[in-house]
Amino acid sequence: KTLLREKAESEQNMSELDALKAMGDAGPIIIRQVTSTDRKLEVRERMKRRYAHKNYPDEFPFRCKCIVVFQKLDGVDVILFALYVYEHDAKNPAPNTRTVYVSYLDSVHFMRPRKLRTFVYHEILISYLDYARQRGFATAHIWACPPLKGDDYIFYAKPEDQKTPKDGRLRQWYIDMLVECQKRDIVGKVTNMYDLYFANEKLDATAVPYLEGDYFPGEAENIIKDIEEGGSKKGGSSSKKSKKKRNGSSSSSSSGTSNKTKSKSKAGRSGTRSGSNDEDEVEMPEPSYKDGGRDQVMVKLGDTIQPMKESFIVAFLNWKGAKEEDMVVPKEITEYREKAKKEKEESGKDPTADDVLSSALADEASSSSSNNRKRDANGNIRAAGSNSSSTTATDKNGQLVKIADDDIDEMDCEFFNNRQAFLNLCRGNHYQFDELRRSKHTSMMVLWHLHNRGAPKFVQQCASCNREILTGTRHHCNVCTDFDLCDECFKNPNTDRGACNHKLDAIPVEGEKESQSSSSGFTEAQRKERQKNIKLHIQLIEHASRCKSSSCKSSNCAKMKSYLKHGQTCKLKTIGGCKICKRIWTLLRIHANQCKSSNCPIPQCIAIRERIRQLTKQQQAMDDRRRQEMNRHYRHGMTESR
Repeated sequence: KTLLREKAESEQNMSELDALKAMGDAGPIIIRQVTSTDRKLEVRERMKRRYAHKNYPDEFPFRCKCIVVFQKLDGVDVILFALYVYEHDAKNPAPNTRTVYVSYLDSVHFMRPRKLRTFVYHEILISYLDYARQRGFATAHIWACPPLKGDDYIFYAKPEDQKTPKDGRLRQWYIDMLVECQKRDIVGKVTNMYDLYFANEKLDATAVPYLEGDYFPGEAENIIKDIEEGGSKKGGSSSKKSKKKRNGSSSSSSSGTSNKTKSKSKAGRSGTRSGSNDEDEVEMPEPSYKDGGRDQVMVKLGDTIQPMKESFIVAFLNWKGAKEEDMVVPKEITEYREKAKKEKEESGKDPTADDVLSSALADEASSSSSNNRKRDANGNIRAAGSNSSSTTATDKNGQLVKIADDDIDEMDCEFFNNRQAFLNLCRGNHYQFDELRRSKHTSMMVLWHLHNRGAPKFVQQCASCNREILTGTRHHCNVCTDFDLCDECFKNPNTDRGACNHKLDAIPVEGEKESQSSSSGFTEAQRKERQKNIKLHIQLIEHASRCKSSSCKSSNCAKMKSYLKHGQTCKLKTIGGCKICKRIWTLLRIHANQCKSSNCPIPQCIAIRERIRQLTKQQQAMDDRRRQEMNRHYRHGMTESR
């Protein structure tokens, strides 16, 4: 009964004043951005080949951001919500220019009170879209598709009593959020992909935004494959058909006059077509899209998504370059805006808390400068024109810290950089969210990893006391499978080692302290100098890997060769805490993210790229399952309606 009551309360629209009152009885909510990295989406092979004549891009660069929401429950910060967004800025090639994609979001229902969930999550999305349109993004794309049963988006093993919303309810959840955006003049017209792209016969597939994890890239690739394979089969059958017709015409020419009479009568019925010309009997194919015909990819894909077009939401953002026709909103929205404006002007009474908050939201929405939305360490809006990337402040201990600008600075977090990496971290370490107590433990471990980014993500366990070996020294057996002892058990003569009686190697375990302040205290000049040094080191690695000379003129070549050779012989490796291995591995990872060579001589480059590809394949596999299930569901519904 309690769950049903809280569910009914959460479905009701909540005002800002009600939310503030409800927050008074609950723990504070903390919103934190944990990653902001530049990534590239490679266009799939068939799509690239089919539209090569239109100079379709090989890849689309974008910035991936992850926003996480915590609430302090019983004195512990607990993760409740996570959101991944992909930003394609003005420098991005068409059709992705000035496009924001709300890629994944996930939550668990432990928020107190539970009725705040929808309000808080809507406000986060509304605030983000407001921020995005002020930065010059023109459109926001959302694929409203719930995960399949057994699949997890971001959080691993969610509560059993937390139901997955149906596609209709999830779609309405997004629409309610966008309607509120329209009321605040953040969003103009809200439409869908079918009406915007596929209903226009003049457009081809190059006009549709190509976004990572979206429905379009995978489905377009399958349709192009069907067209190519179907075209080749059709061409073979037509050639056989023409051969049969030529054989038939030769036999008919040697036949009697009765056959000639029949052919004449057929010619008479066929209007202007001549019965003596067999080539005219072959149907003329439709002109290809290269010759001005309709793109069959758009035709077939449009037929597929038309029954489910409302799930592919496109919202036009009210940025400074927005077109007038893209800002058209329903009549009730216009009336609401006018009424709110009139009430604000005519009201002479003291404003309530609700009025103050609404006014603040409206004032922020009317601002067109992105600098005004940046905040200092105390949460106050910075002055216009301030250089946010060099702003510094002091923490509670008086130490100097830098306030990162997520639009410029790289906020690299290996296990939060994409959804699949975080999911794998949780699965590998059994970080679950099915109960509140487990969510508390998971959140504490995630925060530990965030503050110790250089520490091993998958730690060893002592074979005697079963504790995780996080610091100090671990003693590893190179003969037995997965056998380690902590330093305390190793020094204890009464420790039961089981069947292992081999010599154990002492390996120091330590988190990388440098990572805790990796770039937090850097000024703008220091940050640029650090990036320059990283670039020079990567160039040196590339040179040393290709250089075969024993007397190279480069003074650092021999030194870098020794570092690369060290990585092949080191027994500690990165997991064991070797600082040389950690630094070389970081440089190799940066290089691998940019390298496209099929036979790169740099050590581990191909292995790192293969690991990245495996993560991408895992993510694509889940997206493909979602897409196939969505297609099957709507096709089944159409069959039943007939």
